Amino acid sequence: MNRVKEKLKSAEQKRKVFKQQQCIFMTALERSRDQAQDKTKPVCSVAQVQWYMEDHCSNTTDRRILSLFLEIMEDLMEVLDILEGLGFTGSLMENCRILLCPTTDISNLRAQFPHDEVNRLSCVEARNYYGGVVSLIPVAIDLLREAARTSAGPQKEPEKAEVPKPQPAETVPQQAMDSYMEDQSASQNGQSQTKKPYKETGGWNAGKPSWKPPGRPKV
Repeated sequence: MNRVKEKLKSAEQKRKVFKQQQCIFMTALERSRDQAQDKTKPVCSVAQVQWYMEDHCSNTTDRRILSLFLEIMEDLMEVLDILEGLGFTGSLMENCRILLCPTTDISNLRAQFPHDEVNRLSCVEARNYYGGVVSLIPVAIDLLREAARTSAGPQKEPEKAEVPKPQPAETVPQQAMDSYMEDQSASQNGQSQTKKPYKETGGWNAGKPSWKPPGRPKV
């Protein structure tokens, strides 16, 4: 979300610069529409502005302001892509996608208070021709902010209970191992104390019969 905030902040700063040059933007559109012989209908889409800049704009100042408009639109489209990549969904996200589509008809779009882009247009005719295109950026920024705040974001998966793993033989607790070694040592010491020397059970007298007292054997 930090990246979304940074992109929106950058777009807002560019929008302020663009708003200060709104009259230059109107003049650039007017000249481009004149060269394109397209003055009978309002500016109705982002694709139309791009067409003016690429094919019907010969003035450096006009090209610069039209490029700024398209650059802001690209930034807002990137914000939408980031939100969708993070798993944001809902009707607001769908509305943002439609609004930012380059071919969407925006001729009837009008920014409302506190935005004053439409009110700054000089006359009713200018508002009819350019009201939609000057309203697009502030409306899109507001809609993206609202979508980021209220749309369904990525759902956090519930934490799974950790299943205890069987303890391998080589990781027997040291305390148990020490106790086992002490028992084995004690057992070995006891056996060594009771065991007879080898010479009494083996060697030269190992095969001799046991001694018997003299006298007649009993029948």
